[in-house]
Amino acid sequence: MSKANKLKRDGKLTAILNEAKKAFQLDPKRSLHGPGHWEQVERNAIELGENTPGCDIEVTRLFAILHDCKRQNEGTGEGHGEWAAEFARGLYDQGMLDLDPGRMAILEYAIRSHNDGMVNSDPTIGVCWDADRLDLPRVGIAPDAGLLSTRYAKGKLGL
Repeated sequence: MSKANKLKRDGKLTAILNEAKKAFQLDPKRSLHGPGHWEQVERNAIELGENTPGCDIEVTRLFAILHDCKRQNEGTGEGHGEWAAEFARGLYDQGMLDLDPGRMAILEYAIRSHNDGMVNSDPTIGVCWDADRLDLPRVGIAPDAGLLSTRYAKGKLGL
């Protein structure tokens, strides 16, 4: 998944990205969990989503932008999923996330639980988590095939 391709975002996604950047407390240029990572996860999410039947790509792109925006450290990041899910709920309550309640519930769950070491059969949640996990090599960790939810992500690893 090439980092060279430019992501195309509409005005709403750009506004949400800007809000996430404002909320991010770490150095965005140095953080392994900052905007550069979010963009790679978004690229992964688009590719995985286009190859996973039933996936809601809009939700996966929102996940990519928001999932690590409330990290307070580069370590385990304990609590950041919960804080990011609360942040997403705040954006939803302000009318920034144009999702019905069911789609919002999926987004919140995916964000809240993304760091809990689970897999999920829901295509949207699975793509969210796999898109993040496929970017683990940036921190020196090879993705664990047992923690990938989608057939397409496993195929990316040659499984």
